[in-house]
Amino acid sequence: MNTAETIIWSAAAGSIGLVVLLGAADAFISRSRASVQSLVYLTACWLFFTLLSGLPAAMLPSPDVSWLHTAQVLIGPLCGGLGTYGAGQWLSAARRDRLTDLSFRSASTLCLAGGPLCLLLAPGWQLPASAALAVLALSVTLWLAVRAAQQGDRLAWGLAAGCLLTLPLQLGLYWLVLSTSRPSVLLQSGMALLGLLSVSLIAVTLWLRNHQDLAIRDAGQSRRDPTTQLYSSVVLVQKILRAQRRLARTRRDGAIMAVRVFEPERLLDQVGQHGLNEIYAQLARRMQRHTGVVNPAGRYYDRCFVVLIESLHSPGWIRTLGLRVASSLRRPLEISALNGERIRISADISVGMVHLTGAGRDVAQLLHEAEEMAAAARGMRSRAALLDEITRQAVPVENAQLGVSWHAMRSGRQHHARNNGHGARPRKTRA
Repeated sequence: MNTAETIIWSAAAGSIGLVVLLGAADAFISRSRASVQSLVYLTACWLFFTLLSGLPAAMLPSPDVSWLHTAQVLIGPLCGGLGTYGAGQWLSAARRDRLTDLSFRSASTLCLAGGPLCLLLAPGWQLPASAALAVLALSVTLWLAVRAAQQGDRLAWGLAAGCLLTLPLQLGLYWLVLSTSRPSVLLQSGMALLGLLSVSLIAVTLWLRNHQDLAIRDAGQSRRDPTTQLYSSVVLVQKILRAQRRLARTRRDGAIMAVRVFEPERLLDQVGQHGLNEIYAQLARRMQRHTGVVNPAGRYYDRCFVVLIESLHSPGWIRTLGLRVASSLRRPLEISALNGERIRISADISVGMVHLTGAGRDVAQLLHEAEEMAAAARGMRSRAALLDEITRQAVPVENAQLGVSWHAMRSGRQHHARNNGHGARPRKTRA
């Protein structure tokens, strides 16, 4: 590596190091798990870039550089494993579908376990095998990021673009290490610039997902409920309409979940309006911890929350989600009373869910049905009900027959309607 090459790669490594330092500052300030995971991944990217560029050998000349070869073999799969694991968390793969979750888990396990195993190969095959693992992990992340973006996660486009820029960078760096002669200075400058752009784009995308408050301010407060910071009813309806169009293209199934709060006025004498708003805010946060940020949640009206679940892990997963949300929201809340003391209060809530497809059904009817299911669930032990696709009746989610595909259930509903000479119940209007 001559002087010009050393300057190019040192400048690029320093610039990427600055991105890592900004990530460290963000992790120190926010102290969130997501920001720490982002910092770990960005640090691994910096090490990957620095080691494969050959900077350590140029900056710290040593007769024995075997440690550098070992580090170069290990860093690619390590970076790939951390990247796929973090992307799985970032995209909430467990809440999407089984294919996404399984793909991320498999790629992450393969990289983290396969990296050390590469050292058992013949010396000439160690680095190529390591490169294959790293490129495979990045390709899986790119594919699943595009898939998530097509399912409605707009921020996933940023992750996909970052992966798309990183893929030629990875190939170029491994070519730089494996080649007997270094490419031209101009080509190396392009690779260094590409590395800075890809890491910066991924860092910004991670930061945007980790800091939803910034996205709320940028989008405008009119799109959010000021008490709970959930989407407004207008925005929620728009998102459901767009979700129906996407489901029609992908032929997938989703669901709408409604959470109703009953008789909140009985709590006013104890906690006042400020305390009641605190109850709504805490309920909203608990609900979103289970549904995840990838599933848009809104405040339909003051006593009703609605969550759009566009991608289901499996038909039976909706049962688990409904029970978890109902159980979590029924646990006592710690609220400030009118006299200033902290008291524990349990809200009277229930959960209702309906099936969502790309059939283009009236959104107001879907939301009304979800509310009806929540009202019916108030008399059930689990406080969670699901609209049966065939009988059009509310059934407790723990008793719902979800072992078959919802596509089959929908066909059964249509057959039932034809035999009885009627379709779905007419829509009712809420007072």
